[in-house]
Amino acid sequence: MKLHQSLWIMTCLLLFSAVSMVWAGDHDRARALLEQGEILSLTEIMKQANSRFPGKVLEVELEEKHGNIVYEIEYLGQDGVIMEMIIDARSGRLISVKED
Repeated sequence: MKLHQSLWIMTCLLLFSAVSMVWAGDHDRARALLEQGEILSLTEIMKQANSRFPGKVLEVELEEKHGNIVYEIEYLGQDGVIMEMIIDARSGRLISVKED
C-alpha cells in the first residue's frame, strides 16, 4: 500500500511539471489560472481520471480547444490499449475518451 501511495505521488509530481511545460511554453498562464481557481489542479484531475480509467499515464497536456481549457491525458489502459481522455479543466467533466 505504501509503495502504491509513493508511486501515485511521484506520478502526480512528474505530471504537474509536464503540464506546466506543455501549454505552448506558457506555464505562467497555467499557474495563474490554477491560482485564480479557473482550473482544477492536476492532482484533482488525476484522481478522477484514475478512478474512471485505471492505467499508466503516458502524457498530460493542458490546452485550449474551442475556447475551453482542457486536460488531454494519454494513458495505457490495463488492456494494453493506448487511449486519450479529454477532461474539462474547469469542471473536471469528462468530454471524451478515444483510442489513440
